[in-house]
Amino acid sequence: MGRNDSNSRRVASASPAGGHPSGAAGQLGPARGPLSIADASAGMLVQHVLVHPADVVFVKSIVEASDGVALLLADRGGEITLAAPLGRGDELAELLLDLERDVGARRRDALR
Repeated sequence: MGRNDSNSRRVASASPAGGHPSGAAGQLGPARGPLSIADASAGMLVQHVLVHPADVVFVKSIVEASDGVALLLADRGGEITLAAPLGRGDELAELLLDLERDVGARRRDALR
């Protein structure tokens, strides 16, 4: 018999007798890939930021230590997206100023 995993995909389980997956020939349900940055940040304040690729982990630790001000979504290299709840815009702006000062972060929107 199968079960659903945390992403609501059908997961086959081994049969007690032979160790073969149960269900229709052991088929799993349709796999879903990761959420896009646009989907993950929908309905939130979004700021696209460039940092040196070596600083991404440091910036992530600062964001995570900021008590829910924002979440960091990494695109590639030093291209990151900060997404904050609608009520935390002032705190996001302050965080961005600190990142600009401390690690030379640049807002992608400001580069155009």
